[in-house]
Amino acid sequence: MLNIETYKHSIYFEPSKCNGDMACLKVCPVEAIRVRNKKARMLEEKCIDCGVCVKVCESNAIIPLTNSFTDFSKFKYTIGIPSFALYSQFERQVAPKTILSALKKIGFDEVVDITDFCVTEFRAIEKYMKENPGRKPLISTFCPTCIRLIQIKYPELLKNVIPTIPPMELAAREAKKEFSARFGVDKSEIGVIYITPCPSKMILISQNEGTFYSDFDGAIAISDIYNTLYSAINNVKKSKENELEHFEINGFGLNFANIGGLTSLLEGDNYITVSGINDVLFILEEIENGKLNDIDLVELHSCIEGCVGGSLVVENIYLAANKIKYIIERYGEKKLPVSRRDSFKAEDIYYDNIFEPLPAPLIDSDLKSAITKISERKEIYSKLPGINCGACGSPTCFTFAEDIVKGDAKLNDCIYMFNDELKRKLKEKMLEILDLQTNLNEK
Repeated sequence: MLNIETYKHSIYFEPSKCNGDMACLKVCPVEAIRVRNKKARMLEEKCIDCGVCVKVCESNAIIPLTNSFTDFSKFKYTIGIPSFALYSQFERQVAPKTILSALKKIGFDEVVDITDFCVTEFRAIEKYMKENPGRKPLISTFCPTCIRLIQIKYPELLKNVIPTIPPMELAAREAKKEFSARFGVDKSEIGVIYITPCPSKMILISQNEGTFYSDFDGAIAISDIYNTLYSAINNVKKSKENELEHFEINGFGLNFANIGGLTSLLEGDNYITVSGINDVLFILEEIENGKLNDIDLVELHSCIEGCVGGSLVVENIYLAANKIKYIIERYGEKKLPVSRRDSFKAEDIYYDNIFEPLPAPLIDSDLKSAITKISERKEIYSKLPGINCGACGSPTCFTFAEDIVKGDAKLNDCIYMFNDELKRKLKEKMLEILDLQTNLNEK
């Protein structure tokens, strides 16, 4: 398996499995996929790890780079921290505490729910908004895909992003610290594992630059442990109440499981919640163009309906979203807890340079050459049909023109240009035959 720390992406294209189906090319929101010689490949400098391509690839040639249980055999102890999305993958009557108990049954030494840490996150965000009233709109997102999109395509908007680490990271940090102190074991012996609904979380986990370091040691896909966990849940359900593990679910923090959960808890109503990567792109474009300067906060989710729409879940998105709403209605509450004090200091939550710009894709690193290639791209584009059919293996005519200039494609890869060239050659051949026939007749 690729080393994600050097590869820098959470999905991998396996050429031997690819059949040339262009479904991935058509759905990629940032034009980061090309198909050449019937094989799809990723443009690493453009990919934002949204995982949309994983969903549509029927040949399973696009592989999410998550972990398996065997990857954690080097640790003496393991702690599992599930995404909220895991709570939505089973029948309504399966309570979060039952799922958490079942996780422990399948091999984790400890399991931690993140709702309590969402309360800390809420207080930190609320405080940041009060201290930065003139910066509008502020952007709140715990989605690595949304962050990477901003880093690559909208770096000027990074100053608008509230620089807090996600609740799952707070949970990982505290869980490792608490387990180490309680059992007197070294932190290096403890592996903290995220139960993830999408591969993009691996990007944050593998981040090792700047001031922020993740306390997670890896992530396991919900889809990979679903069957094992489902069997364990059925066994747990047969247990008596006093035999179940005790897990305290924070009703206020549970609201974060729903899209718009954060904004629903804040005072006022001048907020926008956006889900789905294409809508996120649209909103970021609007923000960059200064059209949302009167909005206080924008909450972003790259997947439709939030994390329940990730590419590594099992349940139907809308049924899962309905289950989350049911859980919140049954166990959630809107009142902010006032009796507890956060154990985290501001510097534990805020990281001013956690989100730094990433290099934008360039047509050429040399300025003089880049100017020449831009001019060539414009000339080539003017000759193309402009219908963006994708038959050439590039998503649009504009990207095709750029690929030609960069030497990654040929003009005749365009079926329309190829047909024109074929017609020209046929015409030349017909004229040669006519000339030959005329010369023969004259003789």
